[in-house]
Amino acid sequence: SSAGRVRATAMSLPCGGAWRRLCVAAAALVASAVAGCPGYADVANLTNADLAGFRLSSFAGTWYEIQSHNLPIITTGCRCTRYDVGVTAGGWGTRFLCRRGDNVVELHSDNRNASDPTYPGKLTESWRFRSFHLPATDYWVLDVRTDGRGGYRHALVYSCTRVLGFKQEWLYIFARETSVPAADLAAWKGYLRAKGVDASKLAPVPQGDGCWPSADGLVM
Repeated sequence: SSAGRVRATAMSLPCGGAWRRLCVAAAALVASAVAGCPGYADVANLTNADLAGFRLSSFAGTWYEIQSHNLPIITTGCRCTRYDVGVTAGGWGTRFLCRRGDNVVELHSDNRNASDPTYPGKLTESWRFRSFHLPATDYWVLDVRTDGRGGYRHALVYSCTRVLGFKQEWLYIFARETSVPAADLAAWKGYLRAKGVDASKLAPVPQGDGCWPSADGLVM
């Protein structure tokens, strides 16, 4: 297996002197390869009543991506990233928009409702490309913060995949506004670390007042 080959390579390295850093990196790679994705209850903040009773209807609307570990190629170099979430009787969908250079990137997803009513924030997401959909992947809402009226104003979203035996984690911090207080960001990053989730790849997504000046999100 991939994990077995990485483990054998790591064990064959002479770990003294100049090899020390390489050995540490190899050991970390082995741990990543061997580790599986966590369960939703292991990482979701279910002590938060607003998350335990997650309401998809309240998740609808526009979300700005404040920090993320982005998908390679598809969203690399994006700024002004936003998601317009809509809810239907059978599920929910998103219109993804970002600016990359002088171009606007637009993508759509069509998604089902949570399959386990015990965990209403344990969602999946399937991106649509012309006439086909990509396989659904985890879209787990791990935590939310509410405004004074009970609506969601911040959301922490997580996905974990395994490809060729290797685990890959994806993280997103969303807000209804284009910024989140630094203390709130730090609190969620601390929460992720305590749950064993690597938050080091979270990076700010540039947002600005002039990103989407027209009502529908596109400059006409």
